[in-house]
Amino acid sequence: MVEPRMIDIHSHILPQVDDGAKSLEEAVEMARIAFADGIQQMVCTPHMFNGTSRNPEPAEVFDRVGALQKAIGTEGLQLLPGNEVHISHQIVQQASRNRVTKLNGRNYMLVEFPMMAAPAVASELFRQLLLNGVHPILVHPERNVQLQERPSAVADFVSNGVFIQVTAMSVTGEFGKAAKSCAESLLRHNCVHFLATDAHRADRRPPILSRGRDAAAEIVGPEKAQKFVYDNPLAVITGREIQADPPIPYDGRSPGKASFFGKLFGR
Repeated sequence: MVEPRMIDIHSHILPQVDDGAKSLEEAVEMARIAFADGIQQMVCTPHMFNGTSRNPEPAEVFDRVGALQKAIGTEGLQLLPGNEVHISHQIVQQASRNRVTKLNGRNYMLVEFPMMAAPAVASELFRQLLLNGVHPILVHPERNVQLQERPSAVADFVSNGVFIQVTAMSVTGEFGKAAKSCAESLLRHNCVHFLATDAHRADRRPPILSRGRDAAAEIVGPEKAQKFVYDNPLAVITGREIQADPPIPYDGRSPGKASFFGKLFGR
């Protein structure tokens, strides 16, 4: 039986650029692990503007992706460019001035919150990104302390056109009980669009996606879980629209009319 194909839209496989792979040898080993797990394409998403990384802009990211692909070869994992962008008041300007690498150079961008809180200005910044033609993908909200306590806030983001990426290791419980519980809640409320590895190292946080997909399948079914690791990621790297179900409200009421941004962006 052939394993279903997978695409990983969030990884830190590029060596010596952020807190991911520490060497070229480790990056090559991570690529081997990912390909063996069934991942065929992986977006390299080094951190931007998080206060600790070197902030590699698009030209450097493209060059580093090309160099690592050459080291891996063409018979295995295919690498694509991207960034994981820390949210700030400047994020809209950074995107419009092409200071960040959107996923595979298309119109989707990974956006990261601080680990402890969800910025009050986030909804407005997401709105401005959407108006500028950039589809924000909020990464690992299930690991954010404030959103763990109030996952309904994630449903509010989704209702207004934001896509959500959950870490595979959260669904399997490897990021702890709080992250697992929040991830499961988001899955049950139609508030997940992608699973990704957010891989950082070959040994700790390796690029394994299949276990998270299988754990998600226990909650939402195998067909929907496969969309999180292939169909939706494929739409992202090709710049196509994602067809997603509306979130299930946390207050138990039926979804109301689509929001303005939902209508505008086909959500």
